[in-house]
Amino acid sequence: MHTTPRPDAATPVPTAPGTRTRLRAMAHGLLGSAPEADRAVRATERLLASYGPGPRARRGPGPVPDPGPPPEAVLARVCLGRLRAREARRTDPWDPWSDTPDAPGPTPAERLVLVLHDLFGVPYEDLALALERAPAAVRQIGARARARARGAEEMPAPDPVRLRAAVDAVLAAAREGDTAALRALLDPDAVLRADTGAVRGGVRPAHGAPAVARVLAARAAVARPVLVDGAPGLIAAPDAVYRFTAPAGPITSIDVLADPPHLSRLTISS
Repeated sequence: MHTTPRPDAATPVPTAPGTRTRLRAMAHGLLGSAPEADRAVRATERLLASYGPGPRARRGPGPVPDPGPPPEAVLARVCLGRLRAREARRTDPWDPWSDTPDAPGPTPAERLVLVLHDLFGVPYEDLALALERAPAAVRQIGARARARARGAEEMPAPDPVRLRAAVDAVLAAAREGDTAALRALLDPDAVLRADTGAVRGGVRPAHGAPAVARVLAARAAVARPVLVDGAPGLIAAPDAVYRFTAPAGPITSIDVLADPPHLSRLTISS
């Protein structure tokens, strides 16, 4: 019986010219650089080459072809890894009231939805493969990303009871040093931002649930619950305030503020 040899996973298999052009345009929209886009497309082609014949059919003599995920989903996963790595390297202090380009933008997952779904029409189901989320969760990410793009950083007011439960759970897990429990409370693309005062106090910006969980385990164990502008938060000596955002479930961002000018703009109560 003749079967098609499986391509070498290390050897890129060129995609059709039209498909490659589309993939490159997507990668450029996500990464913002022509050389990076070309590298992402080559990495995508190498991954696509790793899909060969699948397992034998239950009936019939030949193998069942396994086409693997769509090229757009593979490219999305490649670019997502690069965006997350780029975000993880950010160490600059953050000014929450800045109008400069350093103000926080979309998370890697949000950027993925904004570019690939809204600009290129990639279905939510394909993006769900790349993000390892349910399609409904990807739709929620898209709604959050569009609100951010419109300048509506403040999402609709979250349920204060649910947010209080999440903040209390963060505090309890931090006091136990339980990073696994902290990761479970965080969105996979969660970000922890720190202003200059917080950075001087030893807090470092972090991106991704594992990195954010490590910071919380190290820094939030000595915090106590407060209300920050009426929303549940934490305060740790000497006057580092933790603000939490959880628009639709897991915590997506934590802002650590310690600069006196920033603190003076907050209303903090027990």
